[in-house]
Amino acid sequence: MNTVQTPTMDTNAQGLSRRDFLVRGAGGALALGFALTELSRVQEVEAAAAGTPVATWLNIGTDNSIILTLGPSEMGQGSSSGLAQVLAEELMVDYAQVQIVQGMPTLATPAPIGTSINTVGSGIIKNNFWKMRDAGAAAREMLLAAAMQATGDQDRGHYSIASGVITWSGGRTFTYGSLAAAAARIAAPSTPPLVPDAQFRLIGKTQSRIDIPSKVNGSAKYGIDIRLPNMLYAIVKHSPVIGGTLAALPATPSGVTALVPLKVAAGTGRGIELVGNTNAIAVVGANTWDTWQSAKALTVKWNSPTNVALLNTTQFVNDGIALTQSARPYVAGGTNAPGTLYTAEGDATLASAAIAGATTILDNTYTLPYVAHATMEVLNCTVDYVAGVKCDVYAPTQSAKSVLSLVVALTGLPASAVNVYTTYLGGGLGRKAETDFVSQAVQVAMALGKPVKLMWPREEDFTHDQYRPMGVIRARAGLTANGTVLGWAYRNVSPSILAQRGSVLGAKGDSQGTEGATALPYALGSRVTEYVTHPAPVPVGFWRSVGASLNTFAVESMVDELATAAGQDPYQYRRSLITDPRWLRVLDEAANLGGWFSAPPAGRARGIAIGTAFGSIVAQVVEIGNVTSTGLTVYRVSMVIDCYLAVNPGQVEAQLVGGMVHGMNATLYGRQAFTGGAAQYKNFSTNRMIRLSEMPAVQVRIIPNPTAADRTVGIGGTGELGVPTFAPALAAAYFKLTAKRQRSLPFFPASTMGGL
Repeated sequence: MNTVQTPTMDTNAQGLSRRDFLVRGAGGALALGFALTELSRVQEVEAAAAGTPVATWLNIGTDNSIILTLGPSEMGQGSSSGLAQVLAEELMVDYAQVQIVQGMPTLATPAPIGTSINTVGSGIIKNNFWKMRDAGAAAREMLLAAAMQATGDQDRGHYSIASGVITWSGGRTFTYGSLAAAAARIAAPSTPPLVPDAQFRLIGKTQSRIDIPSKVNGSAKYGIDIRLPNMLYAIVKHSPVIGGTLAALPATPSGVTALVPLKVAAGTGRGIELVGNTNAIAVVGANTWDTWQSAKALTVKWNSPTNVALLNTTQFVNDGIALTQSARPYVAGGTNAPGTLYTAEGDATLASAAIAGATTILDNTYTLPYVAHATMEVLNCTVDYVAGVKCDVYAPTQSAKSVLSLVVALTGLPASAVNVYTTYLGGGLGRKAETDFVSQAVQVAMALGKPVKLMWPREEDFTHDQYRPMGVIRARAGLTANGTVLGWAYRNVSPSILAQRGSVLGAKGDSQGTEGATALPYALGSRVTEYVTHPAPVPVGFWRSVGASLNTFAVESMVDELATAAGQDPYQYRRSLITDPRWLRVLDEAANLGGWFSAPPAGRARGIAIGTAFGSIVAQVVEIGNVTSTGLTVYRVSMVIDCYLAVNPGQVEAQLVGGMVHGMNATLYGRQAFTGGAAQYKNFSTNRMIRLSEMPAVQVRIIPNPTAADRTVGIGGTGELGVPTFAPALAAAYFKLTAKRQRSLPFFPASTMGGL
């Protein structure tokens, strides 16, 4: 039966070559190391070299156990189970035989086996599918070679493999466990034969996730579940104004163990939260509840930043609108401060000239707000620190390697004295790729010399997030009388996630700012896609689908408006513009699935949108009705995805549906606003989410896997793909019902959760 262990410690990891397999025999077992790459987004942020490998560890024991140590964090996306599924396919073992152990991070270069991989960008399966197949096939062939040595028969046709047992036509059988020691002494093949696609038992078939049983029976360990002997509990209390600093540490209240000032640690400073500033305190006590109540009651004096009067949502939007009209151009080698214009593709002069010569010109502006992550498990971290000896960190993190670097820097301990245990994540959504909450927990543990669990109350979570950037987007296009697009000019003005992390932007700007807006397979004539760094200093970060959530709304809303201007059906108009056959197939399948060619029930309307992110193409048809000034009903959502190859179709569907709900919440209600530097919406009561009764009927169709997959064709991610196309599809349906264009999200910013 599948098992999964988290957290775990692997103290015997060996070195791994960057390019070659490294095989070790350990206690008679076959232990195989193979390289898994980190995700491009993390590489860009950390300025790491492309293709830098991180290791994974496969151990086949003499007891027939198969243990796979994997680096990805498990936050409900099922990627670890998917990789185990791929491994089991190539090893020719039953899926239930594979056990997964959570890997630990390392700073070593090249990376030792069994280490953590940063988990962001919908990339674990798509980036490592072929590597996992190669590794499983190599291990299988080494075991087969050991069986051949035992029989003396080198004719491969005389052997069959099933469920981890090799059968020789001469009458002998060998379990993998019995061959493990001999196989460990055989060189790994460089190009092992892979299982033909036509013989797949597992890949492309829905399998149960390995982590689900423990989550159902309550044995799974999330960060918030960690308990250590003699542990204290810390509750964070930030300055209510972003960028605010502690004026004076108040007296320690009765019943509180300590008040610990918290600084912004190097590597965690974002926007106006400057490194070295004391922007929070930790209230420490003997249990969670009493400490939380003491933190709420505590009065603290804070200093506000000098520009606090400018830290307002209205100001941010007005600044963005101004920058859609005029911005200073990027200068190679220059300072390129916020407000700089970057050209991601095309030529602005040619695009403007083409638009000017058109019969019909559209010039529209779309605005989107900051949005919080709102993961169900609040930020938390448990630290056991012994000065000069060790620092053990238990965290629901998407970036264990970054955590290790941070802890080494904060404590001065060598990496060998730091253990980072990655627990299950009660939702990540990009927020737990950050390490600010970890730095705070370490600071408290260092100050007190005792094990400490630090937690953020929900109010701190909503008001001190690293938000999905706000955006002001201007789209211009010129049409001929028959609807042909002569020119397209697109400009996204939004805060730069990468610049806040210290990256120096190149001539094309921040890729997150143009994600989902470049290389579109639409016939748009002369085009230009631009990005302008917005100067707002609110901390921003990676949020499920990131830039695509902004740009797909603007792009597809504009295309819908072009269809209206051309007097054409929005689906048929897209067909006339799309130049990519894969996009056409996805669009057609979505139209069919969503009933586009039949009239909707009375009082309802449908909208359609298509887009791409993380290598996948998704289209949605959204059917709505019952529109009022305070809400509407989403009756039905139909989604089609082309991710080239789906390892576990059931899990792909689950991720798409979850992403759609995430997108629906943001489209209808999600926003954070600022007045005088203070975030205004502090809990779910004012951060509306859909209720169970409001969940629409959802259909998902996955474009079938290729008959024989080609490793030169990129596999797409699926974890974030349900988000981007929902908003424009709903906006299009809304226009059909009301004749009003909704160019600003969310639709209902004043909605609340009522009785909460």
